[in-house]
Amino acid sequence: MKLIKNCTIFIDEQPQKRDVILHDNKIFKISPKIKTQTNYEVINANGLYLLPSVIDLNVRVLNDSLNSKNLDALYKSAQKGGVGHFVLMSDFFPRIEQESFFEFLHDKKNSSLILSIKALKEDNSLNDIATLINNGAKVIQEISSINENLIRRVMQYSYMKSVPFFCFCDNLDLHDKGAMNEGELSFELGLPGISKISEISEVAKISVMAEYFKAKTLFQSISTNKSIDIINRARHDFKDIFCEVSIHHLVLNELSCRDFNTYAKINPPLRDEQERLKLIQSLKDDKIDTLTSLHSPKSILYKDTAFEDAKFGIDSIELFLPLCYTFLVKPGIIDMQKLIKLTSQNPAKIVGLQNVAKIKEGYDANLILFDPNHVETIDDKNSPYYGIEIYGRVVGSVQKIFHN
Repeated sequence: MKLIKNCTIFIDEQPQKRDVILHDNKIFKISPKIKTQTNYEVINANGLYLLPSVIDLNVRVLNDSLNSKNLDALYKSAQKGGVGHFVLMSDFFPRIEQESFFEFLHDKKNSSLILSIKALKEDNSLNDIATLINNGAKVIQEISSINENLIRRVMQYSYMKSVPFFCFCDNLDLHDKGAMNEGELSFELGLPGISKISEISEVAKISVMAEYFKAKTLFQSISTNKSIDIINRARHDFKDIFCEVSIHHLVLNELSCRDFNTYAKINPPLRDEQERLKLIQSLKDDKIDTLTSLHSPKSILYKDTAFEDAKFGIDSIELFLPLCYTFLVKPGIIDMQKLIKLTSQNPAKIVGLQNVAKIKEGYDANLILFDPNHVETIDDKNSPYYGIEIYGRVVGSVQKIFHN
């Protein structure tokens, strides 16, 4: 038996101090006071939150290059950030198109990895979706601007195989290799912009198709409030439509790109301050289902260059929970119970994870300890958060702490 004493958990939106017993990787008992016995391994978690581990549905490997080194590095970063499960976006190279390579990925994966597959092959023909799902893929992923007939077929596979379709909405024809949000700042900097309509128009299209074909659909990393309104209107008629927003679009705005800061170049781009405030209001109004770190790290080789040439991406999975706590919970925008819903419970529902994401007797013990009193200043000069003071730290996963 493993006993966590004096931890703070959230019951009916209120923090409660409890003792928790774990057994066989399950939550065995929760009580205000549990007497320590000689055969118990004990952690004193006084002052710490006991939380379900984070489930991040939008994660990539370094430089979008899949190899053993990059995958191992991702596992370690996820663990440090309290991410117990993550969906590995499939737009990496080499692509998953053959069963032999799929078997290689199976050999390298651990329980935290949820596999996604690209709907299309590199030649833009339909991937072997049914075969790859039968071999363990849990998500179909694609950009919205592919041929509409192919989207129809992808959605039919999604419905037939009962797996969600993750869609990034962007009409590439509406911007010519845009580098940042289209607006006054992009004009001032002389950079090609990415318009909001390139997202909004595609969200409208995909939401109608998802309802028609009954495809469980996650709209990935939405950056405009108009898109969120469209998604929420659509799910009045079809409930299996979900909206994801990155923490960065709730915290930062396009001004982070000033001085040609390539470390703030992410996709979708950071929008203007007015848009950011609208996203915050949508979060308050329960129009956003899940948050993501949008983790897509790029080497300095791809960032220390001209802004237009720099790759999109941010290294952020280790900071994800502290950023959410600092900028959403501490200011009172949301409470911890809602953060748990956005980062654990709703993502678990979307990808069909059972008996996780809740601190409840009989559920899996995919838990982390979080110190809300820790304070540090970001000293990574290659981060758009450089110099910002953040609160909270993931102490570690409960299983790892006991193992150590």
